[in-house]
Amino acid sequence: MAFSQRSIPADEGAASLGLIAHRTRNMTQTMDNQTNFRSIIEQELKKQEPDWRLIEKLSRDEVDSDPSNVRFSVDAAHIQRLGLELVAKQETALVELIKNSYDAEASKVTVSFSNFDAPGGTLAIEDNGAGMTLDIVRDAWMRISTINKRDNPVSPNYGRIRAGRKGIGRFAVQRLGKSLILETEIKGSDQGLRVTFNWDKSFTDGKSLSDIFSSVETYPKDRNTQLTRLTINGLREAWTAAALQRAWKAIVLLQPPFKIKNKFTRANHIPVEIDPGFEVIINGISSKQQTTELSIDNSFLEHALAEISGTIDAKGNASIRVNSTRLELDDSQILDEKFSLTGPISFATKYFIYLPGMLSGVSKNTASEMASKYGGIRIYRNGFRVLPYGERSDDWLGLDHDTGRRVLLVPANNQNFFGHVEIDAELNPLFEETSSREGIIENEAFSELQKFVRTTVEWGVKRVAEARERKTTASQKDFVSKVIRRPTEIIDSIRTEINKGSQGASAEESRAKTEILLEAAQAEAEAWEERVEQQHAASLKYEEMLRILASLGLSITVFSHEIKGVRSSVSANITNLSSITEDLPDSVEKAALTEGVDWIKTATNRMFDLGGYIAGLMSSTESRELRELSVKGVIERFVEQFKKYIERQHILFTTEIPQHNLQTIAMHSSEIDSILLNLMTNSIKAIKKSKKPDRRIRIYSFEDCGDVVIHFEDNGTGVSEDIAHRIFDPFFTTTVGIEDDTVAGPGTGLGLKIISDIAHSYGGGVKLVSPSVGYNCCFEVRIKALKKQGAFNEF
Repeated sequence: MAFSQRSIPADEGAASLGLIAHRTRNMTQTMDNQTNFRSIIEQELKKQEPDWRLIEKLSRDEVDSDPSNVRFSVDAAHIQRLGLELVAKQETALVELIKNSYDAEASKVTVSFSNFDAPGGTLAIEDNGAGMTLDIVRDAWMRISTINKRDNPVSPNYGRIRAGRKGIGRFAVQRLGKSLILETEIKGSDQGLRVTFNWDKSFTDGKSLSDIFSSVETYPKDRNTQLTRLTINGLREAWTAAALQRAWKAIVLLQPPFKIKNKFTRANHIPVEIDPGFEVIINGISSKQQTTELSIDNSFLEHALAEISGTIDAKGNASIRVNSTRLELDDSQILDEKFSLTGPISFATKYFIYLPGMLSGVSKNTASEMASKYGGIRIYRNGFRVLPYGERSDDWLGLDHDTGRRVLLVPANNQNFFGHVEIDAELNPLFEETSSREGIIENEAFSELQKFVRTTVEWGVKRVAEARERKTTASQKDFVSKVIRRPTEIIDSIRTEINKGSQGASAEESRAKTEILLEAAQAEAEAWEERVEQQHAASLKYEEMLRILASLGLSITVFSHEIKGVRSSVSANITNLSSITEDLPDSVEKAALTEGVDWIKTATNRMFDLGGYIAGLMSSTESRELRELSVKGVIERFVEQFKKYIERQHILFTTEIPQHNLQTIAMHSSEIDSILLNLMTNSIKAIKKSKKPDRRIRIYSFEDCGDVVIHFEDNGTGVSEDIAHRIFDPFFTTTVGIEDDTVAGPGTGLGLKIISDIAHSYGGGVKLVSPSVGYNCCFEVRIKALKKQGAFNEF
């Protein structure tokens, strides 16, 4: 039956429905009088403009009156159950509609709320996807549980694996609001389609779904545009700040936080075009911006202690692996058990232990906050997240349960992990999402998946614990830490071995064995003493350095405070002195006095600038907040701060930073200032010592292998090979006796040690490297760079 494209107003539709109801009542009376439906249909068909809706209704009633057959019918209120009752959370409903835009090959979807802080507002969702023809609207969008996406699981142009399959996700619009205006445009057509749905007034109990019609109209458009716009009116709930935050979290985590090296792929589909990616904008804020603020950022994930991963191949064979660069651990294992129902699976997780020694380059507070927000192992199907796996309230692997009961003694709560499992509708057909989009149907295949992931995680964390020489389970009875034994332990073991050896052995044999044991014990005792002495010496040096730094810090704070206090009075007196000098009659003495006053003004301004710089450093040091730093901004600010001082030293100071968007991972701004200041003062001392007429310092910064690299070069005396290995030791200095300087100051032997400690704390280091042509010394400082690319950048 053809569907007329003429506009059908809603009131005309209501009148037609009333006519149908009236004629149906008459029809029932006619049935009582044994009147045949067929005659009524025949009479209607003879009219010049038959009422096709009446004919269709009477035809169904005629078929339904067959006493030998029955069939299901659908109540109009079923739409309410598919939307309002099936999708529990409003953010889940929003995500379902966004996934539909992705399936339609959109590169951007814009979500706009109006008056959303209370029920009754409006929500508009617009994407630039392919749009729909009237046939697609009728046969696909309005067909409940359509198999269209199941039969076409990959999008035609970009080769996207489609997220939807059941054909009911679109009813999330009913969950969100009381009515819907669907507008859709396809490229090449000069008309768009507008369909209006009034959920609460039209789709009510007691009506047949087949008797509910929604008005369709066309409107003019540009032939080059394509879009689909859903305008949802009468929002059922308010969208609070917390609800929007939950929605953003769901969108940011909609796709995996990092890629898994997956060797299992579905049948190849060659895209016609390059996928431009997918971006979500809510009330003007882009998902790319939210990814930076809310996501599990790759720069954070790089600080994981270990990565644990596993795969199941098509034959059910499972292999697992744990890798930790920090622990020098790389182990793998083939599991004996077969997993025959899952199909090929890939799984990976980053593993964190929230102890100071296990976190490099990230603070414990930051890591704990990330864990609280985003920790967990999630499931992704066809590239999109399946809730609730990985939520704080979900313990689908039983990790929180067993860790809490001390079955596992290692850190293995859900929040210790940032990972995901990838499954595919084609490769893993036994995994089906529930209709509510809240979980996977828990069949035997799902039980196998749970067992595999739990086995992999537990094995991986135990291997990490062994590498850290920690007990892993409560049932581990004979655990011995692999460390140098204490002297008392050595003596006890000797006594035990001597007692064993003396039974049935000759005196000569006993003496020989005792001698061997004593030699081994002496070697162990010497190793113990050496380690204790080294630790003691290092501790004394470190404590001394801390005392000196603490004293310096207090002195500097007092200095900057005093400078700040006298600044106004000194400036006022210099101004008065300038006025007095100007009033003097011209003479040689006046010229000399004027020159002296100008010198005092320059020197005091420099002193005040330096005091302000120190005060700024102390202020930023007092704040414990870490933040990502722009390398270009930090270096340029530093150079500007000391520009006049460098000019007075007759030094040519050049910088080269080709990557303007280069950023460090989160760190204290005062720490990178400290690095630059220490390097600059060392360079100035070396340049003065060389007594060269042309003085040059150069900073060159770039990114290399995920690190911010800073090369700090000068043409001073350089570092001789015989002391190169000692320059990073605390209190080692070569500048004793060099002329004192207001900025460079005397050498304390702490500068390079401080630089080294800061760089190492942020995943990097410092070393001497070959300088550029024309320079004699180059220090290379490395700090982990903030990563800009990752899985989330697709959003």
